[in-house]
Parts: sequence; C-alpha cells; structure tokens
Amino acid sequence: MSSLFEQLITNPVLLAVTIVLAVLLLFSIIKKLLKIAIVTISLLALYLGYLIYTGKEVPKTADELKDSLQEKSGEVKEVIDKTVKEVNRSLKEKSSEIMKDKVEKLLKDSTEVRSKE
Repeated sequence: MSSLFEQLITNPVLLAVTIVLAVLLLFSIIKKLLKIAIVTISLLALYLGYLIYTGKEVPKTADELKDSLQEKSGEVKEVIDKTVKEVNRSLKEKSSEIMKDKVEKLLKDSTEVRSKE
C-alpha cells in the first residue's frame, strides 16, 4: 500500500490521472445528489401548492409535514389498491369476452369447412 502511495507521489502522470479520476467521481456523486434534491424539492413544492389550491391547512413545522405526508400515503395506497383490483377485474372480463369470441369464430370456421366437404 505504501509503495502505491509512493509511486503516485513520485510519478506526476499517475498523480494527474488519479486526481482527474477523483474529481470526476466527486462530480458524479454531487450531480446525483443534486438531482435527488431537485426532485424532492419539486415534489414538496407540488404538494404544498396542492394544499394551498384545495384550501387545506399548510403544515408549519417539519413534524406536521411528515405526519400529513404519512396520512396521505395511506390514502394513496388504498386508492391504488382499489384501482388495481378494478383493472384486474376489467382485464379478466375483457379477456374472457375475447376468448369467447375467438372460440365461437373458430367453431364457426370449422363447421363451414366441414359443410364444404
């Protein structure tokens, strides 16, 4: 380990490459953290805008905001579960209708072929 460190210090080319790689890595990490921060701030701004638009009370502290978001997440989960169940039921009905139509068409075609023979 110490020989690697000595090689980096004594060889300016290796030192330059190492510094460039370290800067690129640091820049990449900062860029990703910045994207996460921007998305989080945007979602928070949209939520607060929604609260103001609907006339509901805007949380004054971080704890109130946290509690409000937790309550809303439970409601959203219920709505999503209900919607998924409705979509599944609708898909089952639709697929059943399609299969029934296909079977009827197949039987009709087979009877026409037999009658021609």
